[in-house]
Amino acid sequence: MDRNFVLACALSLAVIVGWMYMTGNSNKQHQMGANPPTQVEPADSIAESPQPSTTQPAPSAHVARAEAPSEQPLRVEIAERSIPIETPLYSALLTNRGAGISSWKLKGFREKSDLAAPQINLVTGLDAGNIVLATPFTELGIGDFANRVFEVVSEDGSTVAFEARENGITLRKTFNFDPEGYSFRLLVEVLNESMDSVAPRFQIDIPAHQHPADDFRDQALAALEDGSRVAKPIQGLGGGGFFQSITGKTPEKYQDFLGQIDWAGIQTTYFLTAIVPDNPNQAQVRMAALEPRVSGVAQLSFDETVIPPGRSVAREFRGYMGPKEMERLEAFGGGTFHAIDLGWSWVEPLTRIFSLILKMLYSVVGNYGVAIIILTILVRVVTAPLTVKQMRSMERMRALSPKLKEIQAEFAGDRQKQSEKQMALYKSEGVNPLGGCLPMLLQFPVFIGLFYALRSTIQLRQAPFFGWIDDLSVPESLFEIPGLGVPFRVLPLIMGASMVLQQRITPTQADPAQAKMMMTVMPIMMTVIFYQFPSGLVLYWMVSNILAISHQLWIGRGLRAQKAS
Repeated sequence: MDRNFVLACALSLAVIVGWMYMTGNSNKQHQMGANPPTQVEPADSIAESPQPSTTQPAPSAHVARAEAPSEQPLRVEIAERSIPIETPLYSALLTNRGAGISSWKLKGFREKSDLAAPQINLVTGLDAGNIVLATPFTELGIGDFANRVFEVVSEDGSTVAFEARENGITLRKTFNFDPEGYSFRLLVEVLNESMDSVAPRFQIDIPAHQHPADDFRDQALAALEDGSRVAKPIQGLGGGGFFQSITGKTPEKYQDFLGQIDWAGIQTTYFLTAIVPDNPNQAQVRMAALEPRVSGVAQLSFDETVIPPGRSVAREFRGYMGPKEMERLEAFGGGTFHAIDLGWSWVEPLTRIFSLILKMLYSVVGNYGVAIIILTILVRVVTAPLTVKQMRSMERMRALSPKLKEIQAEFAGDRQKQSEKQMALYKSEGVNPLGGCLPMLLQFPVFIGLFYALRSTIQLRQAPFFGWIDDLSVPESLFEIPGLGVPFRVLPLIMGASMVLQQRITPTQADPAQAKMMMTVMPIMMTVIFYQFPSGLVLYWMVSNILAISHQLWIGRGLRAQKAS
């Protein structure tokens, strides 16, 4: 009987335990089915809608933790790491610190023509730890996300996603890279699972730092505001200029641009980093000095967007980091082709024409130096009728010089009578006093267009001519003058000598003192200016002067022969 009692007790206990176990599992399954943890889907592309997209996530475990902060687990420390991106055109490194770009090397471009030279890296200030496209979000009051180490939640070669969480706020950044170009997309999402509304500004930082390489001499923060490109050179950013040093004004360390912002970023003569916002009308840019004259940052942001609890907002940015190639920039859009300096709007068509002709000539001769010489000859041939008219008018004016001096002496005290007699003389001799100036003015747009074409054509970068001239995009140097450290440059000196000769054989009615100044001061001044110009531009100007001298000698010989007969 004792044995049966023990067995009954054991069976009863087993039934009770089994019933409790089964009931507990059923309750857990019921609770999970009523409130499953869900992942917020990315918002629709902002490019299709001018407003930031908003999604309403289902209740999740994150919301429950936000309601009970005391139950939140401690943040797990995440190791800092880099994620490589490889394409045929560039190799980049993303970093999970700030979830941005820490390196962007262009495979087809090096700092010098030497194959052993480093590749062009569009992220400058690596020693300073610069990160392109960091997003501070300091206005959320939960720290600086530009220095936060994010979790890498996915990476598949062309798409990389980062995520960081703090106090019920989740920040996600998803990069998507074009495998065949220099462009990419960045989707930035803020998910609010806290109890309070938040108001992010979606600020994107694009920093720049001085770099000793030739390509970065004119590095500047830049933006396209209301259709006009604005640029702030790094070397002058936050530093007082000449007039500020006189007036004693404190230099401004930042400047805001609040118009329509089509893009913002960093530019050099031949390369561009540009970020395009999803809504230019809502975007704004601040260009600020980090260290005056040394480093700065372009901050692309929006007005604060209120995100209520349980909702998310996303913005999408498009980016381009590569060479200033017109075809690529026009295909990318966003007005980025304005980063190429084509001159004033009335000169731009000529600049485009000359750039196209220069490329066509190169495809035939295979040397951009020779192509520049041929292009200069073609320009001289096309403008020859105007040049002939100008030179003939100047010769006629010189022939009238004795009679003009007689009129000036006779009516020295009556300027009006003097002017009337001079005009009567011009009419009787059939001479237009403006005949020598007007053709020169008509040629001026041609020269300006050709100047910008030579300056903006990236194909001239590291393009050799002959001998020591191995890069037409920078000043040439035969050797360095001992003891002075000044480079000896041949082309500017030849150009200066050609200007002296041209002034000597040019007919002039100026007084001797003025003529002497034109023959000495002007060539010296132009030589000093051109001494720092790229050798391709100096080559063009030098050849143009030599052709002008030859043409002038030929015209003068013809006029003398005609007069003798």
